[in-house]
Amino acid sequence: MALSQQPRYPVSLTIDGKKMPFNIQFDVNDNTTKMGVKMQFVLTDEPQDPRDKQELANKISVALQKRLGDAGITVAYDDRNAYKNVIGFTIPLTSISDMIMKAFKGGGE
Repeated sequence: MALSQQPRYPVSLTIDGKKMPFNIQFDVNDNTTKMGVKMQFVLTDEPQDPRDKQELANKISVALQKRLGDAGITVAYDDRNAYKNVIGFTIPLTSISDMIMKAFKGGGE
């Protein structure tokens, strides 16, 4: 299975006090139990030890919660990601729809 050919966007997150660059791409998770948007951090260097990858995933998750939490967006780690060079998360469809509904209720016309 090949990694999606969706556009990749350069981003940086502050992890352990340092800005770390990543390429991020988005896709749709249509699994009925995990419907939402897939957010995939494509790594240039694949961690050799799975524990290192898990530790980085935890740190990315904390950074995402700090950045997206104020907008009411939740992020769930995708533990079934098939790619060794990707750390994946899912933004649940309910989180996205809640954010959009807040924008409608907030006015802005």
